[in-house]
Amino acid sequence: MPLPTLEHLLEKELLWERQEDAGDLVRWWMDGIALYKNLLRHDDQNERYRVQLANLLLKAGGDLKMRQHNFREATRLFRQLVRQIPDHALAYYRLGFLAFYEQDWRRSITYFISALSAKPANRAHHLSDEQKAKAYGYQAKAYQKISLALFEEAKQVGLGTKDPATADAIDSFLLQTERELFSYEEVKPYVMVSRNQVLHLNKDEVIEKQAEREPSDIRLDLLGEQFLLVLPSDERIELTEQLARLLRYLMEQGKPVTSQMIREAVFPDSKSESIVRRTISRLRETIRHSCRMDDLIHTTPTGYSFHWPADFQIFYRKDDLFLTDILDN
Repeated sequence: MPLPTLEHLLEKELLWERQEDAGDLVRWWMDGIALYKNLLRHDDQNERYRVQLANLLLKAGGDLKMRQHNFREATRLFRQLVRQIPDHALAYYRLGFLAFYEQDWRRSITYFISALSAKPANRAHHLSDEQKAKAYGYQAKAYQKISLALFEEAKQVGLGTKDPATADAIDSFLLQTERELFSYEEVKPYVMVSRNQVLHLNKDEVIEKQAEREPSDIRLDLLGEQFLLVLPSDERIELTEQLARLLRYLMEQGKPVTSQMIREAVFPDSKSESIVRRTISRLRETIRHSCRMDDLIHTTPTGYSFHWPADFQIFYRKDDLFLTDILDN
């Protein structure tokens, strides 16, 4: 198929921008990805096209099935961007998160250092104070991961030592090192949020807590490849990433919230005025279609609230929180 003309694609871009709230947001992202790929075929050095495409790939990466492919493509685009604009701090910042997701801790640290040391001529390429704090914070997390891996290597050396005196010396050294390095609480990567508490859990504790659920409780499970709302009847309703984020926000608030609060928290980069109303409508329809439940989301005079008479639990991974940070503007 021949490539559409640049004029046609720019007209299509204007139309695409106006269609954000016309249907499923994921579909809108995918249409945008196809559009900016074609625009880059006309002008592969255009910074705006490249940044738009990379950011759309990251947003669509919220879908676990698409994440791996999209993040690889976004990494390629941001690398091209820093070759083209070596002082682009924001591009290095995104690359730091992408490397962190791939568990390439040393490369993640290198990118975050580059982001913090860059002195962009263009103000749009600067990091905000919040982004600077996160760049330092994620370096600390990456160094922690490296420390854990190195400590495991040291333990393996001790286990392989045949001389008893040397083995005792290594054990003593490792015990002291462990006290110094890991005096904090055991790393627990999972979080459970209920109406009255927030718990940090390991894998076995997650299984225990899910088994302890009261018969009247409702559960939002964000741990697997599917986002599931689990009803007291044990019926499971599959949600899109966007609907799951919206429902999680409403459940965590514990009180009515305005449409403006929802938009800032869940759809911070959306230009659509009706994105909240339309997504609430889709969430209600998804739940109603599956279980004929009409009153889970209440409309209030100023916005919306989650309504459930019994308790609830939300399960998610702490590591996935950085998806919010990676798109922080």
